[in-house]
Amino acid sequence: MVLRATSVLTLVVLWGLLGGCGREPEEEFLFAPDSPPVTLTYVAPSNSLFSAPEQVAIDRFQELAPSIEVNRQSYRFNAGDYLLDDPPPDVLLMWNGDQLRDAAEQGLLADVSEVWTEGNLTEAYGRRFRDISRFDGTLRLVPSGFSWAGMYYNKEIFDRFGLEPPTTWDEFIGICDTLLANGITPMSLAGQNPFISIYWFDYLNLRLNGPEFHRDLISGRVSFHDQRVADVWELWKTLLDRGYFVERPGSTSEMNSMTALIRGDADSPLTWEKAVMALAPHFSLADLPPLFANELDFFQFPQIDETVATGEVSIVFGYVVPAGALNRLEASAFVGYMGSAEAQELQLKQIGEDDSNIGYVPVHRDIDRELLSAAAYKGDLIVSEADEISPPMFLLLPDSMRATFNQVLRKLFLATSDPLDVAEIQILLEEGRQRAIQNGEIRQ
Repeated sequence: MVLRATSVLTLVVLWGLLGGCGREPEEEFLFAPDSPPVTLTYVAPSNSLFSAPEQVAIDRFQELAPSIEVNRQSYRFNAGDYLLDDPPPDVLLMWNGDQLRDAAEQGLLADVSEVWTEGNLTEAYGRRFRDISRFDGTLRLVPSGFSWAGMYYNKEIFDRFGLEPPTTWDEFIGICDTLLANGITPMSLAGQNPFISIYWFDYLNLRLNGPEFHRDLISGRVSFHDQRVADVWELWKTLLDRGYFVERPGSTSEMNSMTALIRGDADSPLTWEKAVMALAPHFSLADLPPLFANELDFFQFPQIDETVATGEVSIVFGYVVPAGALNRLEASAFVGYMGSAEAQELQLKQIGEDDSNIGYVPVHRDIDRELLSAAAYKGDLIVSEADEISPPMFLLLPDSMRATFNQVLRKLFLATSDPLDVAEIQILLEEGRQRAIQNGEIRQ
């Protein structure tokens, strides 16, 4: 790729300013008089969760870099297809998961190490987000924000029975038993949505066996016949068998799983089968009216073994520059700015002005944390203090294994006279792993 001399001069100035990027730059960017205009093609989700807050930061970038116009386009197909275009877009918003991993392994993502260096992002973001962004020793992603998950619960029901959010597994089981003893189903479960229900396997495996084993299992490097996998399914089935979940979780949608926790709908119940708690990512509350959402709070999934490192499930999204992008230098300048404290704080302020937007947590440590909602502040602590961050399993599983997990979950959650036992579950999942190996979906 031949770089324009004027663009190099422009970017030298940009990097100097972005390298120490704070909330209020002391001067506008300077450009060579003959710097040509450049239009960056940037592809991102159409969801207002991203687009509305992000546009404020994009507008600010264009004020600071007036010769660079950002043409934001919505995803029309998956990121892998865009990356194979000739030429590809200049910038994409992507998530930690199989598409990001595969794109990095195929050499489709540019090295953004200089963005990290100039922006001092290792210090600003921390080790966990750096590790997520690095593939084969090279940084390919500039994170922007992340989600959190927790055990959501109805505050009024907890207060009625004098219950406190648990920190240990024994305390959690005690809460479930107290609710059952009072004729109340402890938990709902979105059995119709495997992406959400599989969070239970994520967290039980993380808490029992730790992040390293969890990572190896998802990547296909460990057999599903491993006793540690059996331990996870045994524990989950025990919770199901004790009646801790709604009677037919296989018939419960993601929305019904959350409305099952609501009590302010007594005049017109949103869900007939009520519960008190539900493990869910925070975006599962997105469609709840604020009046109902305010009935709920959440706590971190309890520790089971204190000697096991703490892993948390989080979707981390950020910016990548395709290796074949035509405007790599200008794209890097844009990505560097969007990764700055100023850009992320601008977006956070915009989120705060929109009551319908449940938001996310920016990754930069220098943003004003007082701008975070109480829920986001708690989610920030949970994720940022974890020993390791993992995306939801369904964002990493090979297709063959994902299909097998779907099959297992459907059979597990349907109340039948012939439920699956743990040995059968392990056989099915191992068959899925072997198919993934044969199909070349797993690189061993």
